[in-house]
Formats: sequence, C-alpha cells, structure tokens
Amino acid sequence: MPVKNYHILIVDDDAEFHQQIRYAFRRQYIFEGAVSSEQMFRKLKERQDFDLILLDMVFDESNKKTGLEIIPQLAAQFKHIPIVVATADRGIDTVVQAMKLGAKDFLVKDDFDFDYWNEKFVSVIEGNQLKVETTQLRAENEQLRAEVSRHRAQENEAYAFIGESQRIQDIKRILRLVSEEPNITVLLTGETGTGKEVAARYLHAHGARKDKPFQALNLSAIQDTLLESTLFGHRKGAFTGATRDMEGYFGQANGGILMLDEIGDIDHNIQVKLLRFLETKLIRPVGSDKDIQLDVQVVAATHRNLEEAVRNGYFRADLYQRLKAMVVEIPPLRQRREDIQELLCHYLATDDLYEYLNPEALKLLIEYEWVGNIRELKNAVSYMLLRKRIYNLEKVTRECLPTEIQHSPTPSTGQQATSNGSGIYTNGSSGGSQMGAAAANIDEEHALIDLERIEALLIQKNRVKRDVAVEMGLENTDNLRYRVKKHYERHANLFDRFPNIRATYRKIVQ
Repeated sequence: MPVKNYHILIVDDDAEFHQQIRYAFRRQYIFEGAVSSEQMFRKLKERQDFDLILLDMVFDESNKKTGLEIIPQLAAQFKHIPIVVATADRGIDTVVQAMKLGAKDFLVKDDFDFDYWNEKFVSVIEGNQLKVETTQLRAENEQLRAEVSRHRAQENEAYAFIGESQRIQDIKRILRLVSEEPNITVLLTGETGTGKEVAARYLHAHGARKDKPFQALNLSAIQDTLLESTLFGHRKGAFTGATRDMEGYFGQANGGILMLDEIGDIDHNIQVKLLRFLETKLIRPVGSDKDIQLDVQVVAATHRNLEEAVRNGYFRADLYQRLKAMVVEIPPLRQRREDIQELLCHYLATDDLYEYLNPEALKLLIEYEWVGNIRELKNAVSYMLLRKRIYNLEKVTRECLPTEIQHSPTPSTGQQATSNGSGIYTNGSSGGSQMGAAAANIDEEHALIDLERIEALLIQKNRVKRDVAVEMGLENTDNLRYRVKKHYERHANLFDRFPNIRATYRKIVQ
C-alpha cells in the first residue's frame, strides 16, 4: 500500500469505469475525473500537481482512438505528469504506438486485478518522481559547479600571479611542476608582502587538487590558546565556550590544499602536532579521543629565516626538515623591477599607464625600494588615486604619491638577488629570504600598514570592534585584540600615531 495519497486524473467517457476505480482505490488515492479531452485540459490547467493521468483510448462510440492523438499534447505541455493508458483493446499495436508517443505504461480494463493495478500506479508515479528528482539534482549540481567555477575564476583574478620577469617565470614553472606532486609539502619563503599566498593559489590552480578546497590561514593572527582548535577543530564541551562541534581548517581543506602563513610564529606545541600530521596525515580535534585521517597538502609560508630559528631554539629541527623538502623563495619587488609596470597596470585596470600617471610619477614608482613589496605597492595605488581625486587632477603627479616615495633615493645596485636565480632551494639550503638586518624594518613596515588599516576602520565603524573584526576577515574581536597586542609588544613606538587604537585598547597600550 502506498504511504502517500497520490493524485490521479481519470480521463474516460465511461462513468461506470470512474466509479469502479474510485471505489476500488478509495483508501489509497485521491481522484479527479474528466469525460472528454476538453475537460481534461481544463482541469490540468487549474491544477498541475497530479501524480498520474489514467487515459482511455476511445471516448465515444466511433471507436476512434482519440487517446493516441492526445498523448503527444500531454507529453509536450505536462511532461512532468506520467501517462498510463487504460484500454479495452488487446491489440499490441495500439499499446506499442501509445508507448512510442509518450505513455509510460498500459493497463487492460478487462484484466482488472487490484494488486497488479496498484503496483503499476505506484511504480510509474514513484519512478517518475525519482526521475524528476534526479534531473533536478543534476541541474542543481551543474549550477553549483558553475558557481564554484565562477568563484574560483574570481579568486584567480583577485590573486593573479602578475609578472613576466625571468625570476617570476622560473617560479611559475617550478610551481607548475611541483603541482604535479600533490603530496609534497611546499615551503614558500620571502619578505612580507611579496605574494606568497598568490604563489600558493597558483600552485593550487595548476595542480591535481585544483577542483578541491583551498584554505589559507595566517597563523600569526590567531591567539595561541585558540590556534589548536582553529587548525584541528574541537568537540562540544572541550573548553569553555565550545557549545558545538567545530571543524578546523585541516578538515575544511580535506582533499585540497591548506596554506599555513607565518609558520615561523607558532609555538612548540603546535609545531609537534603539525609534524605529526605531516608524518601520519592524522589529526585529533581538541576534546576528542579519536584520530581523523585526512588528505591535505600543506603549503607553508614565512618571512622568517627558519634555519636561524632552528639554531636559536625557536623552531623544531625535525619540523623544518619536513618543511624544506621543497622550498621556493618569492623575491622582493625591488629585485624584479621589470614587473612593476605590469603590476601597476593590473591594479589600475589599464593597458596604458600614462592614462593615469605622468612620467615623473611613474619613474618614482619604478625606482622606489618597496620595502613592503607588492602589498605596499597596492596600498600606494589606492593612496595616489585618492589624492588625485582630492586634488582634482587629470593624472597622478609626484604630489599624489606617498611622502616616502616622493623623496625616495635612487635604488642602489647592491641590493640584487643573491639566490640562484630560479627562486628555489631544495634539501639542505637555507630557503630564507636573507633579509639580515632589514628584517626588523620590514616587520615594522608590515605592522605600520596593519595599524593604519585598523585605525581607519575604527574611525569608520565608530569604534565598534566587532564590525572592525568582520571587515578585516577575523573570526572575532579576540583575534583583533590579539593582533593589536602583538604589534604593541614588538613596535610600541608606532602607537603614538594611532589615537583611536590607543583609546580603544587602553589596557594593552600603556
């Protein structure tokens, strides 16, 4: 017996047949009736939620098989409703013709058997519903795949790996080759702002995992106490505030790539757990007593010299050995000045730089040292376009550029690359960006850029910390507070410039 009261439309000019069917199946189905094709089409237009049409072949004493003429119309206008032919004609030719025209099955009136007819109704109705659901699911999957493709195309555009210099061409070639080895761990090194996430996304887009997830996490932006849960997930009740199970970044990246940025900043506890995953592909969520097997390729990134960190005891030697299986160094912008014009064209969305810049401004932009690298260049573009609008100028002039660019000295020739030119280090090499004494200045520049953004957002959002955190892509205000705290611990001298940060975080900024 069916568990649902399916709706069946009986189309037959024989009133006695209507009564017999309605009485026999009164507990199983809801019936509507029509004694002519005109009445049938009217009822179908009034309500289109019938689950089945039980159609007679002959409507009058002429013995003309009107039903055969109706089937193509029904199949065209109401293709979602299956048709079962009910006929007194035992000729196989009529049945075959009806099936070819679009009927799903047939029943012979003189061979009425309740169980057989009931089984036929159910099989046709539910078979049709399954077909409809499968078609809808296929359409939804195609739509979802199209949306994912569009989203990835937008991401690829947002993280385009810009540059045709020999260094960048070599790095792109290396990343394409590495992408063919989906289980190798990759370490991207280079100064802050050089585009390490762009390189990681380029590897993902060209590799065996391109149709799987890509997740990126800046480890330095997460509180140490929350980092294990953020990475590996947690179970409900694992700690105060854990009101539900949460999947960590490793779980979200399963099958794909997880980029762990600023890996040189994590503490020894997380280093141990990360090493365990690299060796076993197992994680254990906080509060769980069971391991979870995952398939995740790790791409780590850092602006620090990990070899030096190992010597000083800040970074585990065994983890470093695992990470440096394939090290790719992303060069600073000042070592690939030939890419600056292409980057400017990208951020200005133009093929003609002189449409936006006068020659003097362009010369200064090309010759500037770009301590903050591509991130600094992108911020400079936003700054100079804003100044251009404020001054109501036709083109960007020297006065529109940030002060440090206006008064920058001519670049020295002694700051060229010292790596092998390909941007790659393999087993046994340092893999660091070799910044030496410049590291502190670069870190301060990164902090300054970050603090300027926080200050501007605090003004814009009326010091509502939650809104600022959301705008910055942070999970909560604790992450924002931790970020400010880390900057203050390292660069307290910068905070005199930011009154809104000082006022908002009085307990941190003394």
